[in-house]
Amino acid sequence: MLASMMRRLLLLLSVSLLLLSVTIGADEARPVYVEVTQMSDSEYLLKWKIPPVMSQGQEPAIELRQSNCRINKGAVAGKPAGLVGRKLYRCDSNTQADYQIELIYPNSNPALTSLIVFKPLSGDPVQVFSGPEETLVTLSLVTSPAAVAKQYTVAGIEHILIGTDHLLFVLCLMMIAGSFKRLVLTVTGFTVAHSITLSLATLDIFRLPTELVELLIALSILLLAAEIVKHRAGGAKDSFTWRYPVSVSAVFGLLHGFGFAVVLQELGLPSAMKVQALLFFNIGVELGQLAFIVMVSIVVLIVRHWMVTQARHQDRLAQLVVYSIGVCSAYWLFERSALLFM
Repeated sequence: MLASMMRRLLLLLSVSLLLLSVTIGADEARPVYVEVTQMSDSEYLLKWKIPPVMSQGQEPAIELRQSNCRINKGAVAGKPAGLVGRKLYRCDSNTQADYQIELIYPNSNPALTSLIVFKPLSGDPVQVFSGPEETLVTLSLVTSPAAVAKQYTVAGIEHILIGTDHLLFVLCLMMIAGSFKRLVLTVTGFTVAHSITLSLATLDIFRLPTELVELLIALSILLLAAEIVKHRAGGAKDSFTWRYPVSVSAVFGLLHGFGFAVVLQELGLPSAMKVQALLFFNIGVELGQLAFIVMVSIVVLIVRHWMVTQARHQDRLAQLVVYSIGVCSAYWLFERSALLFM
């Protein structure tokens, strides 16, 4: 009885995620990407890419701030603000100070994080992750183990928390697991599996095409949603998914690990600290996943306390929500299939 009520309430909690998913899709909640490439001792190329979720006219102007740097007038510099742009800067060759990137929003930052990558002539790239409140980001040319640990842990947390498809999958696992013991085992299976493929892909041991991975992730959500629907109708009580949720989460976890690796490959790994960066990115993913599960569990307890008299309406809303999960994942499946076979 308690497990059944928890499943119902977990379905209610997915409403907000579904609204976000239908509105912006699974992969549009990406950070603002800024790249600074040192072309020579005195020239620096600034490039940026802004996610499509940004409203037109709200794109930030992006500038390289350093007292001895100026825009090269002979360069074709893209628009000051736009989804994609570039500027070429000329700086004094003896400049030793850290560089700064400034993001100037017309009004305010709509809760987007930023990823700043600096690629020097020699040495490892430097990545800096900044929150929505930071509009002036310093690029330190010295990368310490502590800085790598912080940067990649934050990156892992942010990726899982803005990855709507991953969160919906975890939510489906929570619905299927039901009891606390099964939930722990199910999530552990998912964690171990995606950690394996994340490592294999990031270290270039084995990879799958990105488009295929994204398609299979959408399919995994759709299959779990279908299992939940059949179970609610009384037709999946003895199915493999409900009897062995750990095995199911582990198999699908292998796919999601390749998805996590796509993000980490885009960020790049410092050659001298690849293992450390991989480890802390994975830790960040687990921390974000744990935070999501804890948040959902707390809300379940609160909602169970004050919605106990509205069980009749919970069934109807739960049915609507679980079908919405299926529709949303089916939309991603068709969208990603088109990208794969175009």
